[in-house]
Amino acid sequence: MKLSKSDYMLGDFCARALWLKKHKPKLLPQTENEWCASGYDVQNLAQKLYPGGVVVPCQIWEFDKGAELTKTLSAQHDILFEAVAKLPLGPVCRIDILQKEGRKWNLIEIKATTSVQDDHIKDLAFQYFVFSNAGYKIKNCYVLHLNKDYNRKKKLNIKKLFTLKNVTDDVLDLYEETKEQILFLSEIQEQEKEPRAPIYKSCQQCDFYDYCCKKVPQYSIWDIFSAPTADKIFKKIKSYDINDLNASDYDGKQFIDIDAWQKQKIHCEKDNIRGFLNTLKYPLYYLDYETIEPAIPLFENSRPYQQIPFQFSLHVQKTVGGKVTHFGFLHQDKSDPRRDLAEALVEKCGKRGSVIVYNENFEKKRNEELAQLFPDLAKDILNINKRIVDLLVPFRSRALYHYKQHSSASIKKVLPAFTKLSYDKLDIKNGGEAMDGYFKFINGELTPKEEDILFSGLDKYCAQDTYAMVLLMDVLYKKAKS
Repeated sequence: MKLSKSDYMLGDFCARALWLKKHKPKLLPQTENEWCASGYDVQNLAQKLYPGGVVVPCQIWEFDKGAELTKTLSAQHDILFEAVAKLPLGPVCRIDILQKEGRKWNLIEIKATTSVQDDHIKDLAFQYFVFSNAGYKIKNCYVLHLNKDYNRKKKLNIKKLFTLKNVTDDVLDLYEETKEQILFLSEIQEQEKEPRAPIYKSCQQCDFYDYCCKKVPQYSIWDIFSAPTADKIFKKIKSYDINDLNASDYDGKQFIDIDAWQKQKIHCEKDNIRGFLNTLKYPLYYLDYETIEPAIPLFENSRPYQQIPFQFSLHVQKTVGGKVTHFGFLHQDKSDPRRDLAEALVEKCGKRGSVIVYNENFEKKRNEELAQLFPDLAKDILNINKRIVDLLVPFRSRALYHYKQHSSASIKKVLPAFTKLSYDKLDIKNGGEAMDGYFKFINGELTPKEEDILFSGLDKYCAQDTYAMVLLMDVLYKKAKS
């Protein structure tokens, strides 16, 4: 049974997960991965840095064919894309770029990240083991990743967009460990009996979580505590159930979360809520952005993964509990949306009154970037920042906390806990879906009818984000008076 690079990385995370992938593949979720699509775009662009490179022509699962073609083509060309190596006992891999240097070869792995990460080294260590034992003399190992400091001009400069990092020493340091892990995982995936594995908080990231963690409640100790603490507590009490905790053993937010759940109650600190409400200055402007963060900068004066706002929603309320009026901005053109958005923002936010957001770091950072980009609007934009009040604060601090929040202060958790409003019936239910849809529009993947459907969905979703804040502000006023 073959052991691919993705198999190796999965098994390094959890040997049981690797076994399940091989023996119970139907458990894997059938979902599209938008990030992967972005990764392919980065890979295709990076290949242009190596002119004359030849793609090894085989399907992703044709490892035997790919290995033979790689041997043949490596005698004829100095640069191969998607080169394949295979060992008799099963380990197989495909390197993004195989580059000849003298009589040896360089392994170059393309990553759609802005830095080298630990997993990249493990990834290359596996590939080094396979290629070197398949007869290729390897000189250096590199990670080719995006340059976080690159600021695009009118034309994209791919030489400046990417950074090549030599990680050979780090890869060689893992050689023996990689060899042992390959032998171990090869045995694991061949065995008939499903291996046992301990449950950790990190299991929440795994595609097999629902299968392996059937006994873990939907809301558990994993949600209250950080990874090391949660794992230690589980070992101590042998339970995931919050009801098995002694609330008095904890303090601060953890005590509040545990106590509220065990008593199924709402925790309310009226003085702290009143203190927050006293900072408000009317009229209130409830503001929310939607953004895209392209790996490859789309517009002049933007960097890899920079958040580009293309939409905002604004609900305006002149008096406490008064009527609200709504204004929405959505850039419906494939050009850079930031200038039009900034002008509309300045016009609609007025000169005075608190600007209410949920998680101020995000909106403030976007505004700072807009102010830097448009000096003529900077004074007005930065004035908006001075007026920002973060509605997240009273919920994050637990001045008000509902046991149904499940230890989260996310607006998606807080809103249904205190109101009847939810996102379930919307066509677009979260920021990820909004981002993905707008990406497809920008890339010209939608028909005019699909664009209309998208714009309608975006309008409703973004407007609900700000209307949700209006409702939560009403909740705070009611709790402060009760």
